[in-house]
Amino acid sequence: MEKFSKKKFIAKKIVFGAVIITAITFIFMQLWNWLMPVIFGLTTISFLQSLGLLAMSKILFGRGGRPRFKGRGGSRAMMHREKFMQKFKARESKCTEEKEDNNE
Repeated sequence: MEKFSKKKFIAKKIVFGAVIITAITFIFMQLWNWLMPVIFGLTTISFLQSLGLLAMSKILFGRGGRPRFKGRGGSRAMMHREKFMQKFKARESKCTEEKEDNNE
């Protein structure tokens, strides 16, 4: 019984993913065909060309909105950022103190 529900869950995820990709591609195509020919004089594109442009932009620019600090090496990057911010705040407070001393 458990295997059947896992298969059903995976099938639902696949169908949902396909619907989302189709909707995003359709919206991208409609926006392109509405704006680009008018603004830049470009030609209209088909659904498959829209899907190809989205895939190419994903390859070139990656990630797709996921937070930068998740995944491999993310905790190390966060640690470096925190150390940098601590040093920055220390320098900032030191400069503020020097300015107050000079004003007196």
